[in-house]
Amino acid sequence: MARNPRRSPGLFFLHVGLIVGLLAVGSAAAAVRTLRDRDSTATVVLPDGTRGATSTEGGLGPLAQPPSPPVSLESELKAKGYGLPKDANVYAVRVVEGPEGRTYEQYQAGGGALADDFWPASSIKVLAALGALDFARSLGYTGAATVTFDDGGPSRTLRSIYEPAIRDSSNYDYDLLVRIAGRDRLNDEFLTARNGFPVTSVSRSYSGLEFDESPAMIIEEGDRRTYVPVRKAEDEPECKEGNCSNLFEMTESVRRIVLNDQLPAEQRFDLDPGDVQALSGALLKADGFLSDAVAGALGPGARIWSKPGDADGLDCLEVAFVESKAGKRFLVAATVPHSSGGCAAMSRLAGGVLEVLAA
Repeated sequence: MARNPRRSPGLFFLHVGLIVGLLAVGSAAAAVRTLRDRDSTATVVLPDGTRGATSTEGGLGPLAQPPSPPVSLESELKAKGYGLPKDANVYAVRVVEGPEGRTYEQYQAGGGALADDFWPASSIKVLAALGALDFARSLGYTGAATVTFDDGGPSRTLRSIYEPAIRDSSNYDYDLLVRIAGRDRLNDEFLTARNGFPVTSVSRSYSGLEFDESPAMIIEEGDRRTYVPVRKAEDEPECKEGNCSNLFEMTESVRRIVLNDQLPAEQRFDLDPGDVQALSGALLKADGFLSDAVAGALGPGARIWSKPGDADGLDCLEVAFVESKAGKRFLVAATVPHSSGGCAAMSRLAGGVLEVLAA
């Protein structure tokens, strides 16, 4: 297998210096598409996958790595009685509004923002949803479009698939999202440095559906109808575990959804406003592990937009945007292996992080 440039540390760190601040070159279309008529149905002829931009010629999109090293929280956590579980990872941000604009104060503990030695579990489903919406958008459709697979499943709107995948953590709907996005397109065109995701890779099914081949499907919205032929994944999975990410990239996916209307255009996902709102609503309704921890650290009445994940015997994690009743805002993401306490330890650790940052 040829070396994948977006996974190459040498090329990646070469561009760290280019990724400073929160402004970046806006995303451009990553592929050329050809449409033709087929029984009054447009057929999309998909080109070979293209890798993410790893040079200034292709342009780097939104932040793909923290713009500066996050400050360590370990001594403050220890001082407050929050011991760091073995092999835990924490990345947190205090969002501060000031006279010169918004700043993001970054913190970490354990493996920190860029650690990828954990199983991302269901928290990665947000990125699958974004990848499916990105593919539909490239054809001119929104989440209101109806998707009908040739393999016999019922017709459903894309929105009715991604909402339960995030809100209820439906494994089957997550698998459908990856099928809609197409495994190669998801990893080679959406989850790229250009879009801010140089590490994340998705190729593991959670319900048993086949990912090596996306069945043919028809997408319909209004008076438009597009036939998408069978797509076979040609590339070897880039992550040997099947799904890989880090806390920074998963946190970015949540931040850019929740704060969409407040971000520069180049940091926003190119999605229909209704889909951004629906994604945010699904995150807000997700039943995570942090409710008690947030209430203990910030008081009652806080709102939590989150995507929890729990893989029995592996890792428990959660990625969340939190806003207190008083208007204080934080991003917090933490992972704790089940061998080190799992979800109970992760919730306690996240609560400690918020307590420190809110002080």
